[in-house]
Amino acid sequence: MTNQIEPRRPRLNINRSPIPASPIHPLSALVTILLDNLFDIPDLAGPEVWVIASPIIGGLCFATTMLIQRYLAKDEWGPAIAKGLVMGVIAGVPVPVIPGTAAGGIFLAWAGLHQWVQLPFSRDRSDSDEHEIIDANPK
Repeated sequence: MTNQIEPRRPRLNINRSPIPASPIHPLSALVTILLDNLFDIPDLAGPEVWVIASPIIGGLCFATTMLIQRYLAKDEWGPAIAKGLVMGVIAGVPVPVIPGTAAGGIFLAWAGLHQWVQLPFSRDRSDSDEHEIIDANPK
């Protein structure tokens, strides 16, 4: 009989997700969807209003997304400005609902799927040794 200590198997890291985090904060994606849906109003007025509404909506989306990415998602200024610019251009396209809603919906779904996959399920936790009882006062 040998007195060798068997190495413990490593704990399962249940916080790792096979789906990477979304590059866009979910609130930025939601703002893009909401601002893109504002094109329903100029659509009723005619294409002359698009000349005014497009830069205003794109600029609002740019500023909002940039600030959300900088202060909520904790991005540096460079990536925050780049992401704001991309989402602002997408929301500023004077076609109601199609580009901004599609892009925002994809990023919202991506973020939600990333979070959903991370949720611990009771059946998955049964094979980990997290419930191991350790005696604090060995005799």
